[in-house]
Amino acid sequence: MVFDWLCEQSRAVSSTSLAIPPTRQQWQDTLARRREQWLEMLGLWPLPERTELQATVTGTLDRGDYVVEKVHFQSVPGAYVPGNLYRPANISGPLPAVLYLCGHTKGKVNAPYQANPRWFGQHGYVALVLDPIQLGEAQGFHHGTYHQGRWDWLSRGYTPTGVEVWNAMRALDYLESRDDVDAQRMGVTGLSGGGSMSWALGAADERVRCVAPSCQTGTMEQVICDRAIDGHCDCTFWINYYRWCTPDVGALIAPRPLLVTAGTDDTLWRPYAFRETVHRVRRLYEKLGVADNCQLVEDLTPHGYSPRLRKAIFSWFDRHLKGSDEPVTDDITDFVEPEENLLVFGGKLPENDRMQTICDTFVPMAQAPEVADLQQWEAHREATLERLRTLTFRHMPCTDGGRISEARVDGAVRDGGVFYSYRFDVGDGMSAWARLTLPAERTGAVDTLVGAMHLARSHYVGGREDRPSVAPGLATAMIEVRGTGATQMGEGIAWTVRRGCQLVGFSLPERQTADLLGGLATVRSLDAVAATALYGKGPTAVLAIYAAIFDEEVTELVLEGPPESHTDPDTPEMLGVLRIGDLPQNLALIFPRPITFVGEIPAAYGWTKRLYEKLGHADRIRTVASVSDWSAAR
Repeated sequence: MVFDWLCEQSRAVSSTSLAIPPTRQQWQDTLARRREQWLEMLGLWPLPERTELQATVTGTLDRGDYVVEKVHFQSVPGAYVPGNLYRPANISGPLPAVLYLCGHTKGKVNAPYQANPRWFGQHGYVALVLDPIQLGEAQGFHHGTYHQGRWDWLSRGYTPTGVEVWNAMRALDYLESRDDVDAQRMGVTGLSGGGSMSWALGAADERVRCVAPSCQTGTMEQVICDRAIDGHCDCTFWINYYRWCTPDVGALIAPRPLLVTAGTDDTLWRPYAFRETVHRVRRLYEKLGVADNCQLVEDLTPHGYSPRLRKAIFSWFDRHLKGSDEPVTDDITDFVEPEENLLVFGGKLPENDRMQTICDTFVPMAQAPEVADLQQWEAHREATLERLRTLTFRHMPCTDGGRISEARVDGAVRDGGVFYSYRFDVGDGMSAWARLTLPAERTGAVDTLVGAMHLARSHYVGGREDRPSVAPGLATAMIEVRGTGATQMGEGIAWTVRRGCQLVGFSLPERQTADLLGGLATVRSLDAVAATALYGKGPTAVLAIYAAIFDEEVTELVLEGPPESHTDPDTPEMLGVLRIGDLPQNLALIFPRPITFVGEIPAAYGWTKRLYEKLGHADRIRTVASVSDWSAAR
């Protein structure tokens, strides 16, 4: 059920992407804003400082008609990027340059990733091939959510795509600095993951005059609905705050020459997706008067090169970087350089390479604000709320609680309560249940503690396993957020959904927060319910915090064992939230509403407590021994 909903979301993203090509004026007027959005989705806005590259050539190989230089540079201080540069042995003037980006095998020493830049070096180009993160001699890792459970990457707004693009941009800086390179004639190509990076770099940096991705072109709809995402690591995708699809990326490459090559037997990137992508991008090129600058060449081949695809790429660069329309007839050679000959560091990698931990530092995190008085706090609060609404929760559906589709009386008195269920429309194509428990004896509307279900097997009656034991006379309402109760998922599909949500503009916990908000509004619309406070325990405390931020009718927050930071991979992920604020600072956005902690106040929330004290409301943060000791603050 949740996966089907995600597929519908992906269809919405892909089907609307560049559906109507803009006019030349519209395209030009929005270009700067769209490029800024693209860099932001890569974690590259604002761009990092261009520090000294410290470029070093550690050795050369003379192979007669071409030379290989073993080179490394630092894309940020202390973070090493190794590569091999292929160039003609005899150079009489500046040459066109090709940046070759590898997929996910052994990096630059892999036979195809030697052969292609070598062809360029033998045919009048300077070609630089880089090792991607985690492969070859490059350190770090790019399998964060794929293998490492690093869900905090999404909260950080971090994708390895951003680092790979930055490494490639710094590689362009290096190429520009060389006397043998014509900086006005630089292009990029790559296979598989290198194809993804070719798209990304071409959109990010206009110095790239010619782009040729291979075997890595498709749509969000295809990678999600076909579950091809299960075969891709994190560096294939961006943090999709703005719900882009590949044609939107192509619109940033236009009108520069773009050649897409693809295999029709590629199991990861299907023909229906890459054909539609190129079709939509080419319609824009036509509007710009350069339809022939966007082409698709395909072959009946699996994921990888074929002679037809390679020669098409070589001819593309000859035409657009050399001005030659002579057809390319010679393909790559069979020669394979022994791997050890191409090693930049000679088998001993740099110690303390910052690339090992760049995922924790690359995207700057927001710092806790220094607050002197209420006026300063209110200014910070207003700016932070606006940022949350326009980035992390940009696509939050309207949750006005006016869409109850079904109501049930679930049964007799049990544990002093009568049980009811209300199904409501969340506003994004999903429905959810609110499981309400009212006191058997009541004389009017009662205060209600509302929370999100957590256990996948929560019994529907009152949300029994998750429902807190409250004092007599109080009501509870447990919201069956997606992924729990009737929409629970197995471990495998849950992993797919969590990773896939990023590709359509939000996270699964963000959508669960929307469910909680819709449930709150639904419960609040009932005559039997008076004030509504929010309760969260462990992971669901995160949902409660953000729901309270956006619903000012929540009278109080009750938190039991809340996570202390989004930097913890086990904390529910919210896209890019650490760029805005961490949990203790974001919790304080509900000031001056009361906050009750069940048990001790976790250390990180001492910041929240001190803020309340500084602003004159120390009494509005309190503790209780158990939820049954809680009563609404007045």
